[in-house]
Amino acid sequence: MGFMGAKMFGNDVKSQITLNMPPNQIITKVALWATVLTPMTKYALEFSPFSIQLEQTLPNSMSGRTKLVIRGCVASFLLLTILTLALSVPYFEHVLSLTGSLVSVAICLIFPCVFYMKIFWGKITRSLLVLNITLVIFGVLLGVIGTISSTELILKKILSHHST
Repeated sequence: MGFMGAKMFGNDVKSQITLNMPPNQIITKVALWATVLTPMTKYALEFSPFSIQLEQTLPNSMSGRTKLVIRGCVASFLLLTILTLALSVPYFEHVLSLTGSLVSVAICLIFPCVFYMKIFWGKITRSLLVLNITLVIFGVLLGVIGTISSTELILKKILSHHST
């Protein structure tokens, strides 16, 4: 999408899509708020497995209210830790792109294909096997390219910061 936008509109395209939107219009404000609220709503989903595991490890003798307070305190502590980390680590966005290129490709492309091949090893056709192996190789290549690109960005930022 970004490539096509740059191809269509040339150098006038800004790096963030919300900066390209017309100022002082309702649709721009809706898009900005959606951009702000999306990460906030994702935290509940990301912390849910941790909260469930924490609740299962707490003793059964505890009341439901006590468990709820403990879960709330632990979740708040984790959120504050992540916020502190994001504010204190320089170039945090590049660190996120590094982990994103590693984890996202693995979770979305590599693991499903590998697990599918593992589960249905004796039952899949040769063409499906070739397709899955091709997708795994493509995913590994994407992960390597994304990791190299993110690492280069981090190193450039660190070197430019130290040279000034």
